[in-house]
Amino acid sequence: MFRIFGAILTAAALAAAATVSGELVFERGQLTLGQMDGMTTVSLGRCVSAWETGAPAVPIAVAQLVVPQGMKVTGVRLDAVETETIPGEVDVYPVQPPRALSDPGPFTYVPPDPRYYGAVYPGEVATAGHQGSMFGYNIASVFVAPVQYNGAGRTLVFHPRVRFTFDLVPADLGYLRPGNRSPEARRRVEAAVASIVLNPQDVAACAPR
Repeated sequence: MFRIFGAILTAAALAAAATVSGELVFERGQLTLGQMDGMTTVSLGRCVSAWETGAPAVPIAVAQLVVPQGMKVTGVRLDAVETETIPGEVDVYPVQPPRALSDPGPFTYVPPDPRYYGAVYPGEVATAGHQGSMFGYNIASVFVAPVQYNGAGRTLVFHPRVRFTFDLVPADLGYLRPGNRSPEARRRVEAAVASIVLNPQDVAACAPR
């Protein structure tokens, strides 16, 4: 489990540029270290695992933000981050190739890839993800690494608090305009969008017109 906070700041009339800022707070007590095949597994609440095969399988938080209509994400800036080095040296278990649960074939272990284990992984604490339309709302995602692995020093670095900002510019995103909705339908859609984004207080202001 992690707590999330968000806020939106826009330039006047969205004439030139805008920013969307957010903050994620992770609970140290949710960080769990386990053992698998003589290596260390790392998990943190609802975070997913890193997905690059052969890379350290550290937890990644995926969050969505609603952004103003007609604005495209051009990058993400790390505004503030708290950092704590976890005591001890560990060898983090590597990400394995995806495999269907129905696959009866033998498991083939993929060892650590030196490309990822020779430095700090992930290299960035916050990176921009997919941007798309949901019920006509402009939704952008962010990947945040609350835990990084320093392969050279065999240490884990935990970030209990991460604050970031999306940089936006006006753009034609080609989204289909939603049809007319009744007041009740608008309320249901707003509630659905608000339930998945980091900045629910901005859903009404970012509604499709």
